[in-house]
Amino acid sequence: MEDKYFYRKIIDEIPLPVYVFQDGDLVYFNQAFVDYAGYDRNEIQNMNVMDLVHPEDRETFKCQTVSALSGKLEHLPKEPELRIVSKGGGTRWIRLTPRMISHNGQTAVLGVVTDITAYKN
Repeated sequence: MEDKYFYRKIIDEIPLPVYVFQDGDLVYFNQAFVDYAGYDRNEIQNMNVMDLVHPEDRETFKCQTVSALSGKLEHLPKEPELRIVSKGGGTRWIRLTPRMISHNGQTAVLGVVTDITAYKN
């Protein structure tokens, strides 16, 4: 149990947003993710990951996610780029660095978010 707390503390201290999502739900995210999205922790826990994705990017993101979770990785970008919408309504461009992991015996996505808004604008 102490190891679990130790590793969670390490992830929470990473200054980049880190997340784990499974079946559309964010099952873990660090404080940097909370700060970046602008929502409070409770709001994020009750959101579907698609709620954060810009409406124009949702279909592409959904297709990429379905392909990744079904193991069809050959045609997917290694670091997909998309827009998210923060609580205040602002749009930011992000680059995801996703990795497939197992969480509670099922496939999940562990990822790191990099803000590329300045690069895209």
